[in-house]
Amino acid sequence: MATVLVVDDEPSMRKALRAFFERAGFTVLEADSSAAAKRIFAEGPGADAVVCDVLMPGETGIAFYDALLETSPRLADRVVFLTGAAGDPRVHAPIEQRGVPLISKIDDLRLVVDAVRLSLLKRPSMVGKVPG
Repeated sequence: MATVLVVDDEPSMRKALRAFFERAGFTVLEADSSAAAKRIFAEGPGADAVVCDVLMPGETGIAFYDALLETSPRLADRVVFLTGAAGDPRVHAPIEQRGVPLISKIDDLRLVVDAVRLSLLKRPSMVGKVPG
């Protein structure tokens, strides 16, 4: 089964997402920051898909996504953002510009698993979708 990397600074959110993904048959890697997630990709094969919090201390999820595309452009269509601030235009507008799914943390977390499954059905993108 596919490997998903969960990037979130909240341990309880990582734990909940791990449980949902493992029940769905995924292998789960965890990172508590963008820096930790980058190390996972630098030190090994990384993951087949990424679920990433948007607002984290240090580098935001959006900045992580942009950096990820530089090193792993195949993941452009295999990232799902998760946030508690989905209604804030300053949060959702840059994500919409990139064409990446955004799910609210107050939604049913099974939606995150479904979004990752859908992303894995897509043919991997070889070109980033970051606006110029």
